[in-house]
Amino acid sequence: MNSLTTELLNAVVYGAEPNVDLAILLSHARKNKILLHLLRVLNIQGNLREQQESAMSKVIQVVQTLSKLLRNYNYAFFKLIKPLSYVPADVDLLIDASQAKSAAHEIMGLGYRVAVKDSYCLTLIKGDSIIDLYVHPSLGGVIIINGQRLLEHSCTTEFNGAEIRSLEGYAEALVAASHAIYKERIYTLNDYFTVEKWTTKKTIRLAKELKCEEALKTAINLNRKISLGTLETPYKIPLPTWLVMLTRKFQTDNLTRATSIGILKTLTNKRIGELLTSKLTRETY
Repeated sequence: MNSLTTELLNAVVYGAEPNVDLAILLSHARKNKILLHLLRVLNIQGNLREQQESAMSKVIQVVQTLSKLLRNYNYAFFKLIKPLSYVPADVDLLIDASQAKSAAHEIMGLGYRVAVKDSYCLTLIKGDSIIDLYVHPSLGGVIIINGQRLLEHSCTTEFNGAEIRSLEGYAEALVAASHAIYKERIYTLNDYFTVEKWTTKKTIRLAKELKCEEALKTAINLNRKISLGTLETPYKIPLPTWLVMLTRKFQTDNLTRATSIGILKTLTNKRIGELLTSKLTRETY
């Protein structure tokens, strides 16, 4: 019998009828961050589909509002557009460092309030809408990838009828790998499809430039195992392996190493400390 991950892949890629209980497969799709796509592919109707579509509509509305608000800024949405449909938990933006403060004030003018602030990311909340405004993608105040360099790999694209700024697909593949491997410590089918579909030679060159080669190589290796049906997802990277990779990241990336003092400040922040504890114990993100 196929693993749940293989069943999910067959359903998503080929529209195959699942050989497992549908409720179990839907739960697995949720954990792998591709629930909306599965519901659409299998044309499943009902409350769950309505909830997912409604949540996606809210995301689209926020994205459209932000794209108009920030049209004169150097920004890019990321972790938003993927090869498969999914509902992001929050809306992530990269912003030019010199414009970060002004952009934050613009967003607050929409009724958002600051919930969490660190050196490189501002989390703004209004009701159940969450916006993460990044200068650099970071973990506990430590930069994991140079966001300002990433901005150089953005483009104008279409998202559900709106013209927005987003990362190029090859850069999005690197972000997916780096985010999953370095920050979340969990690899999902959402990551699998992004890396599988959008990795190019440009991704490899960018990984070398931004010192994220190990994350990309690890993701590609995980993809191979997933394709062979030998790895169940979400896959949680073993703690010792994760710590070794982070150590190598510190050793090879000057920007990561230079901001390592941020981790000490993080450990004194109760809320962020709780988030890091969750990262060590949770099964998905």
